[in-house]
Amino acid sequence: MFLILLLLLVGASSEPRVRVRVQAATPAASDLKRNIANLSALDFPVRMHAARLIRRTPGTEAVPALVEAARRDTDEFVRYRALVLLTGFNDPGTPALMRELMHDRNDRIREVAYKWLERNPDPKLAPALLAALQTEESEFVRPALVSALAALGSDAAVQRAMMGEIGRGLDFFRSAVIDALGRHRAAYAVDGIAATSRLEGPLQDDALLALGRIGGTRASATITGFTSGTPEAMHMQHAARCLIGEMCKEHLSALVAAASENDARTSVARGAVDALEALAQSRNDPALAAIVTLSAGQGTLRERMAVAFSSAALRQPDWVVEWIDKAPESTRESAIELLKDGFDSLDESFDEEQFFAAVRAGYWRAAEGSDSRSLAATLIQRLEF
Repeated sequence: MFLILLLLLVGASSEPRVRVRVQAATPAASDLKRNIANLSALDFPVRMHAARLIRRTPGTEAVPALVEAARRDTDEFVRYRALVLLTGFNDPGTPALMRELMHDRNDRIREVAYKWLERNPDPKLAPALLAALQTEESEFVRPALVSALAALGSDAAVQRAMMGEIGRGLDFFRSAVIDALGRHRAAYAVDGIAATSRLEGPLQDDALLALGRIGGTRASATITGFTSGTPEAMHMQHAARCLIGEMCKEHLSALVAAASENDARTSVARGAVDALEALAQSRNDPALAAIVTLSAGQGTLRERMAVAFSSAALRQPDWVVEWIDKAPESTRESAIELLKDGFDSLDESFDEEQFFAAVRAGYWRAAEGSDSRSLAATLIQRLEF
């Protein structure tokens, strides 16, 4: 009788424990599924909160669910947002997935795949990317595609194709090509870009900036020999001359004066702000400091400086965070506010995710209790990551 009672008690006590374990796992799985579905919610706070919860889910659970959503979810926007969030997990299976999705029917999916491939170039994909260049027509996907190609600039076939793209199609597409060539220091394209800089029009400032980023004797000769063009181009010449190491302090002062004395909506002021932004994207400390100082203005100028500061942060996340960390407390607060306002204005989900991933990585690198870890935690909280 005692043995029977003992067996009944064990059975009664063990069954609830099994049930608790199952019930604890099931809500977690259903919560993750619901959060992924909420990535396309109409209300922004709901979408934002869902993304935050997914980022905090262990990778062993989040990654398979995000991969499945990116491949097969019936909501195309969920597929896109799931893929963006996946890039922040640094999963070893991501390269194969991006190779698969670069041919996807969804424009946004292809854009993310190409942007990821620019940051993680694979020379073996050059033929596939060159083939896509002949068929891709989406106005926001094509810039990502040419940037992915520009990252493979040591390939002779890629060089020939990119040279041809400088003069091909609408100015919007050509601008993206010139920008990509400049960011990837494409010395092979200097002559083609220099020729564009001599044609007065909307591509002049892009060409001058690209030449400044590439540098070298031929690029420098074109920049210093530039004498007339659009107002935007004349201001960008200041930035380009600074980039090649010529009287940077004087050129920066001229840009700050132009941005300060004119309405931010005029082409003169816009050109000056664009040039300051370009310098900040190239890790120029005084340019970034000038943007924060100019942000004390009101209205359009304040809004434009927020975008400029945030754009620099997206290009150089680690450097900008380090700059904020070293800044005085008042400057640090202004910079964080600029980031928040700028990110709200920009539609750069992929790049913002990479920024957040960089901040998170910096948090774990920093010593516990350090100012750097405290700043990373503040950024995560204030930017609602």
